Order: sequence, then structure tokens, then C-alpha cells
Amino acid sequence: MSPSHRLLQPRAILVALLILLPLLVAFYSLTLGQDGNWDLRNYHWYNAMAFLEGRELVQDVAPAQVATFYNPTLDIPVYWLAQFLPGRAVSFILSWVQGMNLVPLTGIAWLLLPVLGGRARVLASVALALVCFAGAGQMGLLGTTFYDNVISLFVLGSAWLVMARADDVWGSAPKVAFPIVFVAGLLVGSAVGLKQPTLPYAVGLCFAFLAVAGGFWRRMFLSFFFGIGVIAGMALFSGHWMWHLWSTYQNPLFPYFNDFFKSPWGVPEAYRDDKFLPHGLWNNLIFPYTWLMDPKKVGEIIFTDLRVPVMVVVLLLTPFLALAGRFVPKKDVMVPFRPALYLLVAGALTYLAWLKLFAIYRYLIPLEMMAPLVVVAAIALWPLPRRAKGLVMLALLALVTVTARPGTWARVPFADKFVEVSIPDLPNPDNTIIIQTGYAPTSFLAYGFPKNVPFLRIHSYFIHPDHGDILLNRAMHGRIDAHQGDIFWLVAHWEVWTADHILPHYGLAADMSDCGLVKSNLDEPMMLCRLRKVAPLP
Repeated sequence: MSPSHRLLQPRAILVALLILLPLLVAFYSLTLGQDGNWDLRNYHWYNAMAFLEGRELVQDVAPAQVATFYNPTLDIPVYWLAQFLPGRAVSFILSWVQGMNLVPLTGIAWLLLPVLGGRARVLASVALALVCFAGAGQMGLLGTTFYDNVISLFVLGSAWLVMARADDVWGSAPKVAFPIVFVAGLLVGSAVGLKQPTLPYAVGLCFAFLAVAGGFWRRMFLSFFFGIGVIAGMALFSGHWMWHLWSTYQNPLFPYFNDFFKSPWGVPEAYRDDKFLPHGLWNNLIFPYTWLMDPKKVGEIIFTDLRVPVMVVVLLLTPFLALAGRFVPKKDVMVPFRPALYLLVAGALTYLAWLKLFAIYRYLIPLEMMAPLVVVAAIALWPLPRRAKGLVMLALLALVTVTARPGTWARVPFADKFVEVSIPDLPNPDNTIIIQTGYAPTSFLAYGFPKNVPFLRIHSYFIHPDHGDILLNRAMHGRIDAHQGDIFWLVAHWEVWTADHILPHYGLAADMSDCGLVKSNLDEPMMLCRLRKVAPLP
């Protein structure tokens, strides 16, 4: 076989495409500008810095609001790269990693298209993977530090492993099957450990085993060993942080579920963000179409994407069509049954778990990418002629592709460095405290201050003087009362109202005639004003 002929072999074509496409994704992301999203400014940057420098609580108190207490592990790679590389290079690498989702997507698509052969199967698998990847939610997140399309690699990898080893999972001896599902659970558990809102995928992928072929005990043990893997993955990537939160705040999920753990560092509340959750049976049933009409029902930006709504309709139709047809004639079976059924059930359970726990679309990005695969797998099981099924698949895939309209998170022009901060001169940096109030995401600005300058956030959507004598408030009161040096106030110009409503609770008053500007490449300038001590409110 000539070298040129080898290059045209299906496997060579597939490898070449899977090397090239993530690079093209990375280059494309550079045209979007640099990430400047609210969460990056609020905690993704600060948390990595605080963890690596040992600032949290020892030096600073809650500067990133409630997110100060999120596991920083996922934020460290980008922060570390940004210390050495230009902003464009950091964004390119991050986007390339996100582009690597095309690998497991193509792998799953390949498993669902055995009716095609050779190059046709390669090209169809890659095309289907591109449809999966090009969802509005995912494309809007390219190059951003939300990481929902990074942890998706673990989720998709888990599903791919189970489906690729389906014969062993459902047909081999337990000593072969159980280690496979343990590793699959380890993958998705790692995602949950890195980012807790990934939990619905662990639920869906774990309990889907209960609905697929096998005796009762085999199903139970497959689910059990997958669950053990999930726990191991969580421990691997979040065990250290949960131990830190437990040993420091007496709540391993602090501040969440503090109504149960009752840590004295916070108020006894759940701190749960449930404002997006639909209420009532009807609202739950029509929820995918509610957010089509008003995307703000599931997040903060405007976007359009039909992948998940179409998936929901197809999943609802599939059992009725299956019952009506009783069975698909063997000659018309287009997909391996067990992997396809596992994918359908996992997708359905994941969606239901997400609907009850979060209902925030950004957390649904891995399922957005899986949705076209679920649609193909479901339609392949419908009792229709093969040609009819193919036409329905193509029509729906075309529909979700042409109607997608990505949303726009905050983007900024590229600077030399990923984060750049300039501050006014501090007269006495070795004896200075920075006070934060308001809701603006200002913690990333600590990066531009001398490393020994502490940041205390006495007011935010997480903490308030009205919370009384919780230990976080007590710690900040003690630090401020004992401080004999300079105190400055970092605040957005639209939140200077906190000068009258918040600062007096700590015996502080602002000198608005002595203010400078803290400038950055990610946001508009913030005010830095001198504070003086006054008699505190009774």
C-alpha cells in the first residue's frame, strides 16, 4: 500500500480530523476576544491566587463573596499559565482543551453509526460530533473560565467508555465489567469533585444501569460500582477542599446547607440559588419551551438553542413509539441496542436531576453536547423503515444547527497579560487593609496589590452586617478594630451608597475627596477611597 493510500484510510482520516479540529476551534475562539466574564472577575482568578498564596481567611475574608469558598482546583491551571504566557496564548490553550470535546463526541457518534462503513462512517461521525459541539451554550463559552465545557470531557469520556465497552459491561464476568464501570464513575466523579453542579450527570449515568439489560443483581452491582467510582473521583479532586472547609468552618460544603451543618461562621441557611427552578407539574413539563421564549429563565444571557428541547420531545415519544411498534425488525436495527438505551436513559435522568437541582442552562452544557447523540440513538430505535429514520434524524439535526444563536458573555480586547491591574500608590502598603462593599466582582483586583495587603468584604450578596455575630463578621470587626494603619475602600462607583448604609456598622467613614482609580483590562475602573475610623453604630 502506497503512503498516499494509507493517508486516505478511515483511521488516518479520523485521527487527522481530531487533531486539526480542536486547533481550528482554538484559532476561532481568538476572534471572539478575551474572556472577561463576571465569575472570572469575582472568583475564578482570585480563588486560584488565594489558594496558591495561602490567603483565604488567614489574610482575606470572603472577598469573592460566597464563591470564595468554592474548590479552587479547576481554576489553578489557567492562573498558572497566565503567569508565564501572553493572554492570547492562555486563551488559545483553554479553547483547545474545550475543543477536545470533539474526541469523545466523535467516539460516541462512531458507536451509533455502525450501519455506515469506511470513510462514510468517519465523516458522518465527525459531522455529528460537530453538530453536538456547535450548540449555542457551548459556543458562547469558548475560551471562557466557566469550565462547563471543560468538565464535559470527563462526563462525555465516562459515557463513551461505558458504550465502547458495552459487550464487557453487560456480557462479561463481573471481574471484567465492574472495573470498567468503576473507571467510568471515577471520570464523572472527578467532574463533580472539580465542579459540584456536575452532580446531575453522576445521577444520570449511574442510575441508567438499572434500566438496561441484565439480571436484577447485575444491574444493581453495575450501578453500585459506578457509584463507588463517583465517590472516589469526588474524593480525588475535592476531598482536600472539603476537609479544609470542615476543619476551618465545620461544614464540608460551606456555606451551602448551613441550615443542616450550622457552622457558626455563617447564618443557618441553605444559601441555595433556587431562583431558576420551575414550580408545579405543568411548568416543569413545558420548561424547555419556556426558556426558548425567555432565555433569562435559565441564566443571565440571551441565546437560542433547540438541542435539549428537541431531545426532550424525542425522549417523550420514544417509549410510546416503541410500544406501538412492539419491536424494531432486526433488519432495521441501526444502533447497538444496549449502548443506545444506556445513553437515552442517562440523558433523561440527567435532565430530570438538573431540572430539580439547578435549572441553570450553563450547567446543562455537557447534555447540550450529548443531545444530538441522544436524538440519533432514540430515533434509531423507532419502529420505522431505515430510510424514514434517517430522514427524521437529518431533519432534526439540520434544525438544531441552523437555529442556534450563541449568547455573549463579557468579552474584552486582548491585553499583553490575561489579567492586568494597576493601582494608585499606597503610602504604607505594609500596614494597609482594603475594605470591599457592594456586589460588583472586584476580588480579582487583589492581583494588582502588594501580596501582603488583606481584603475584607464586609458586605456582599453573601455577607451583611445584619447577619449579626457570625464568626466571619466577628473576625472582620476584630481585624478592623485592631488595625492602626491605613484603610482603603474598594468599591464600584454605582455602589457608593454603601458608604452610608454599610460602613458605619464597622465604625468607618469614607473620605470621598481622597479617592483614586484601580484600573484593569477586564472591567471599568473601580474607586479606591481612604477610610477613617468613627464611632460605630450602636
